[in-house]
Amino acid sequence: MTYTVDAANAPHSHELIIGFVRYLAGLGRAESTRDTYADELCRLDRQLPEGLLYACVDELVDGIHTGRRSAAHIAKITAAVTGFFGWATRPADPRLDFNPAADLPRATVKPRRPRPITTDELADILRRAREPMRTWYLLAAGNGLRCIEISRLDRADLTEEATWIHGKGGKERIVPTHPAVWAAVKDLPSGPIARTRAGAHADRVQVQERANYHLQTTLGHKTVSMHRLRHWHGTYVHQAAGGDIRVTQELLGHANPNTTSTYVATIGGAKAAAVHALPLPI
Repeated sequence: MTYTVDAANAPHSHELIIGFVRYLAGLGRAESTRDTYADELCRLDRQLPEGLLYACVDELVDGIHTGRRSAAHIAKITAAVTGFFGWATRPADPRLDFNPAADLPRATVKPRRPRPITTDELADILRRAREPMRTWYLLAAGNGLRCIEISRLDRADLTEEATWIHGKGGKERIVPTHPAVWAAVKDLPSGPIARTRAGAHADRVQVQERANYHLQTTLGHKTVSMHRLRHWHGTYVHQAAGGDIRVTQELLGHANPNTTSTYVATIGGAKAAAVHALPLPI
């Protein structure tokens, strides 16, 4: 776990939060999810009058809905809190004898809409981006990788034919390597594709922040993020696959095709054919 849970940032509940995060790891939940839940639970433990463990439902509602949070953020905090108390009050192994989160109002989030960048935007990004960010952008747009997957990637995971991806929650998948991606990585040295100054693997946050800063500040694409490059990938592989949502789902590494549909914008086979048909503007 990257996020540190201790008495300094969770003075009342750090031991139980640590136990909950270990439980999530045992379920195979992604590291990014575990870190997010730990962060939100620690914040509530610090800010609520008597900490997280002794909060009533009204205090939880106030702590979750304080500030100008988006509906998606509120839903994420609510999921962390309900999951934590649900785990802590399991009849088979109870840590607490009451669950104040049982009466929390259900958080509703509007369905996400696909937000792929335009091909003209992508062409400009690939033309002007510096390395190693340009290679990361190619991996996101050409092979559909998430930031966490780029952070885990080694040069040995890529061949001219296939890319071995170490995905969320410990899940792995193999996708065809786009020719432009292969051209960018074939002469790279062995080891991590995304490195720290010491040569170790950069983590997800380092990849995301560095890549997005370069996109938005250096290149001037203020509304573009790494995730929107993945939306571009999903949109165009879906088109290249003749509208086959299953092919698109497998390439993006989604467990649920409903998630895939939020990546596919409407624009007027085989997985390899879908990837190789991507019109990467280089």
